[in-house]
Amino acid sequence: MIGHQLSRDDQSHLASLDAEIRAVSEHLQRLKADREDFIKSCTSASTSAAGLSNFGDGAHLSVTDYSNHGDFVWSGELLPRATRTWPSVKSFRFDQQAICNAALDGRDTVVVMPTGGGKSLCYQLPAILDRGMTLVISPLISLSYDQCLHLREAGVSCEMMSSAVSREEASEILRRTKGAPKVGDRQEDIKVLFVTPERVAKSKTLISALQASYGANRLSRIVVDEAHCCSQMGHDFRPDYKQLSKLRKLWPTVPIMALSATLGPKVLEDVRQILGLGPMTPFKSARPGETVYFSAPLHRANLHYSVVAKDSSAPRAAQQVVDWILERHEAHSGIVYCLSRKDSETMSKNLSELSEGRIRASWYHADLDDASKMRIHERWRSGKVHVVCATIAFGMGIDLGRVRYVIHASPSKSLDGYLQESGRAGRDGKDSDCVLFYRPQDTLRIAGLVTGDRNGIEKLDSMVNYAQSYKCRKVLFGKYFRDSYGTSDLCGVCDNCIQPPEVADVTVESWQLLTALEEMYEEGGRLTLADLCNVARGLGNGQYTVVERKTASGKRKRRASQSKGRSGVFSVEDIGGKVSLSKENAERVAMHLCSNFWMAYEYNATAYSVNVYVKPGPLASRLTRLDLERVRAGEADARIEVALAGKNSPSKPRKAGESGAPRHEITKAIRGRFKSQKEGGGAEEEVERDEEEWEDGVAMSEVAAPRKRRQNSRLAAAKHESESDTHDAGDDDDWEVSRSGRTESRFSMLGMSGKASSPIELDSD
Repeated sequence: MIGHQLSRDDQSHLASLDAEIRAVSEHLQRLKADREDFIKSCTSASTSAAGLSNFGDGAHLSVTDYSNHGDFVWSGELLPRATRTWPSVKSFRFDQQAICNAALDGRDTVVVMPTGGGKSLCYQLPAILDRGMTLVISPLISLSYDQCLHLREAGVSCEMMSSAVSREEASEILRRTKGAPKVGDRQEDIKVLFVTPERVAKSKTLISALQASYGANRLSRIVVDEAHCCSQMGHDFRPDYKQLSKLRKLWPTVPIMALSATLGPKVLEDVRQILGLGPMTPFKSARPGETVYFSAPLHRANLHYSVVAKDSSAPRAAQQVVDWILERHEAHSGIVYCLSRKDSETMSKNLSELSEGRIRASWYHADLDDASKMRIHERWRSGKVHVVCATIAFGMGIDLGRVRYVIHASPSKSLDGYLQESGRAGRDGKDSDCVLFYRPQDTLRIAGLVTGDRNGIEKLDSMVNYAQSYKCRKVLFGKYFRDSYGTSDLCGVCDNCIQPPEVADVTVESWQLLTALEEMYEEGGRLTLADLCNVARGLGNGQYTVVERKTASGKRKRRASQSKGRSGVFSVEDIGGKVSLSKENAERVAMHLCSNFWMAYEYNATAYSVNVYVKPGPLASRLTRLDLERVRAGEADARIEVALAGKNSPSKPRKAGESGAPRHEITKAIRGRFKSQKEGGGAEEEVERDEEEWEDGVAMSEVAAPRKRRQNSRLAAAKHESESDTHDAGDDDDWEVSRSGRTESRFSMLGMSGKASSPIELDSD
């Protein structure tokens, strides 16, 4: 009945409130579920050890403490054998010895250990001591080649099956896997066999050989490396990994060891079910018949994390990377991760050319054949190449200790992936740098690539909140991965600890952006994030693109600006004047709104890419239902805070966190160099100055007069026509965009705090 008593606008507002109530209710239910899961995990982890046994086959009735290293028959042999095989190993790290104890005791195990934490030793040492063969399922050629090379250097009989192996070599490996004798054969039995998940999923001859090995009681262990690849909720899902569910069915008595550097609670449960593992049990009180769980602290004190504001110009952004490397790590080994194959090739050429040969770089991606990959990998290991510019196809399992830096030229698709990729640095324990060059526009480009990925946007939001956060990087990782050690104290060496950024209350600016977006969207506007920020800042004469948009019923929605053709005009008077932020910081605020449900994404597929636009999100009405004066008076029920970059005039600036460590000399040098880059420049810089002068001209009046708008229409039209090329996700024709599948509701997955979120407020997979 109430609907008949309200105007259309009132009904729309009521519907918006109802939607917000439903969203809040869903969020509360999710928080309650997360609370129950957390209580259960704490209870499980704190189970006291009782009735400890000595040693045995893992099938005894009492619980076992695998950290009690003197209780096992092999206890005295582990470290001496490890030292003889790998002279660099002087002692065990983290829980390596306990993991070896559980493996030699015949238990299923799950090992979550940071990149560089020593996961490889956890299966290689038991493989050497055990009778029979250990099958290692590893996802990448570079990983298999690297590990096989190290084992052979250590005198361990090791083989690798890949497309780089000849037919004759493959036949010989399969024969030895079966254990079939050969006249005059003096080769040792294979102790470790590396294969890819694709080969396990599709090669009948390999499965037949492994079946023969199992029948002869020679298959002693199966190791699934990078186990997070099994789960679609993981950051690097591979369909063939899901086929590994047949391992337990084919060889039910063979213990399985699952290894990963990033395995959140949800992904862990998914992996457990796919691999047919039993419930998790803590290694200090391991119950019989269950899977022994090991987790080492994620934080590595020698890794110094930082985020650098990336220049919007591609040439100047490349120069930033070159200057950073030459200033801090000239002639050192490093990795530069790029978003696409084309990006990796371009970055490699830029590093070599802009440094005038001082940086020797090469590229690595999935399009290269196996021989080329191995050649590049070997040249990098030997020091002939300083830097490998690569996609994520390079790096998993790389064991080169002297990597002094890992640069991400663009954000990763998830925080899980970023932690793993950055962990390639400093594996020798020496100080190393992990740097992200970040600008919001890169995130939108990635959003177009992950539209078909399960939880793709939720994972990307975790990366955005990391990049824009003002909190300690160690704490951010710890909260996201629910690592209690990581949240205990600050690291003192990341950029946010050394020099806490300025944090601004941008609630008013957020209201302006959201109100402008609502008005233009209601009129049929289709805006990229950059379009929205430009219009709200008073640029482009307020012009924006208008399209026909269908309603839920399939009818075309009418728009008030229909007579204006495909262009609408917005007046900043409607939002109380221009948004008084720089271009970069306006985009930072807008990106924060996108990753925290104030705004949402809208997609449009083209022949080569998926373009990403913005629209009001489920929380938008929390602000836009208020007028500007009430927001300025502080009556909004949510305060939005964002760490701003560079010079600006925030509404209410404050320092983030407690007093930081003394200013780092290198940090000052880098900031000074970036500043000089912005002040200098050539012809391309002159173009940017001309645009800034035009922006300053607009800034002299609160709102441009209609006549002034007409005088500037030609310039605005030119800018407007070029914006899609600059801001849309569609520059590279080699993007691999999945158009199948659905992007699930982001609101039901993440937190909705109005404050600048840290990854603790996000789903940790």
